[in-house]
Amino acid sequence: AHCVLDEFFDQGDEEKRLGIPVGMLNDRKKVSRPGSQHGFINFLVAPLAMASIKVFPELHPLTTQMAKNIRLWRNHWIDDAAPDDEAIRKRDADVAAISLEAEGLRKRVSTQQL
Repeated sequence: AHCVLDEFFDQGDEEKRLGIPVGMLNDRKKVSRPGSQHGFINFLVAPLAMASIKVFPELHPLTTQMAKNIRLWRNHWIDDAAPDDEAIRKRDADVAAISLEAEGLRKRVSTQQL
């Protein structure tokens, strides 16, 4: 996660140097590393992983780990950004939804293996 963001930030630094608009994820002064990981997992990784597990159920440990990861990034985000209670509730809802879906897939796979 850190290596990818460092690359984005380097790109943003170059965009600033060239005087062109800085990409949304490329501004090191505006992007929260932990916050960006929440969005990345929630909007890109989770939908892809959940769909993949439905096709390849034996990969279900990946979604279990993903649910743990998004919870860890949530905790880092709180420490980093000191968000208000409403923002935390929104993140917690996302984390809970991903965790619930991952657990449902795990149970479904376990039932199929019996």
